[in-house]
Amino acid sequence: MERGFLKRIAEPSFTAIGYVVLLCLFAYVLSPLVWLFVTALSPKGSPYLEIPERLTLDNFVNVITGRVVGGTKTAMHPVYTSRWIANSLFIGFATMVITVALSAPAGYALSRLRFRGKDLLMTAILLIGFMPMTAKMLPIYRLARQLGLIDNLLGVSLVIASGTIPTQIWIIKGFFDHIPKELEEQAWICGCSYLSTLFRVVLPAAGPGLAVIAFLSFLSGWGNFTVPLIMIYSEPLYPISLGLASIFVHNPGEIGLAIDYGSACALSVIYAIPPILVYYAFREHLMKIRLGKLEVR
Repeated sequence: MERGFLKRIAEPSFTAIGYVVLLCLFAYVLSPLVWLFVTALSPKGSPYLEIPERLTLDNFVNVITGRVVGGTKTAMHPVYTSRWIANSLFIGFATMVITVALSAPAGYALSRLRFRGKDLLMTAILLIGFMPMTAKMLPIYRLARQLGLIDNLLGVSLVIASGTIPTQIWIIKGFFDHIPKELEEQAWICGCSYLSTLFRVVLPAAGPGLAVIAFLSFLSGWGNFTVPLIMIYSEPLYPISLGLASIFVHNPGEIGLAIDYGSACALSVIYAIPPILVYYAFREHLMKIRLGKLEVR
């Protein structure tokens, strides 16, 4: 009797403790995001979380138009912000085009061809894709320097694409594996060539897979920090990732520069928008991906 009474008292207590812990974790994760969005919409940016008297989009307008805010004594150099956005878009789309153009034919060939050592080749491709980019940057940097690709947005895109292609080959191969070969055989019977069958039958059937690897590649280029940090020297060529980092590299206490938190937070919000949109647009396809396998309904 006494044990049952103590159990009834203890169970709600443990449940309440669990909810308190979850609420603390929830607040810990969301507090920086709340400060980010509130400061981006505040007419007077602050390093602390403050409820603004009114909301405004001026910070976003200043970032997009590259208007100088706060005079010349600012660590952000807002005159470059519009260039940073354009540079990130260029790197993202260039990485996407290069990755899709190379990984789609490779994935199709590995899906359809049977040859000795194929499993070993697939394993090697996977291991190369799992290698950290920093572990490969020294030889890649030397090669890029010899080819004149240093301080060049296209060079950055090529290097980022080289790191994403192995994984994307595995993903798109899983899509091609689930396309019946009978479709290609019927196209051949109807007089289509191998190349015509690829572009008119196979690639349209693998459209969702191509869209997935395209946007995953775009996000790899859009959000990359390490490669631009090593290969880009000129501030006008910075992507958003380097631009945001450069804001806080300066020490305001030493050189008298002030951080415009409103514009910096607005740029951070703009930087976060593409991944969020891509996830919600392609979440159904992304959830179906398995490494080298795709679930098709």
